[in-house]
Amino acid sequence: MTVTAQISINDGNLVVHGKTILTGVPDNIVLTPGTGVGLLAGAFIGATAAHNKSLHIFPIGVLEDLRFMCCFRFKLWWMTQRMGTCGKDVPLETQFMVVESKGGGDGGEDDESSPIIYTVFLPLLEGPFRSVLQGNERNEVEVCLESGE
Repeated sequence: MTVTAQISINDGNLVVHGKTILTGVPDNIVLTPGTGVGLLAGAFIGATAAHNKSLHIFPIGVLEDLRFMCCFRFKLWWMTQRMGTCGKDVPLETQFMVVESKGGGDGGEDDESSPIIYTVFLPLLEGPFRSVLQGNERNEVEVCLESGE
């Protein structure tokens, strides 16, 4: 069995192994393939900003009708999990999210012959910034970057 990244942004959709995970991906979102092979292959999602600020919130796309599980901070030093099916279900301070897609290429069909694909969203950042995921009322998943300066 060969596992390849097969992650792309096509026509404003984030597609993983032929399954649409996010729709309405904005033009300022960029995808950089990882350098790993096999199970280590993946991609980095980034964003471009017009101005330097200490807080950036970038919508990365709309999440609808796909099950997910995430871990989020609900107190300064405690995390718990939550499950949902759309972007507005993603809580503030989400540290990690796994999205399940099964069925046809649109991500919404329930086809038993199609394999289930799990997509992991893990906010990473270098330097003095911190990074988390969150949802909004438009079912968008957002990445929040802040330096505190």
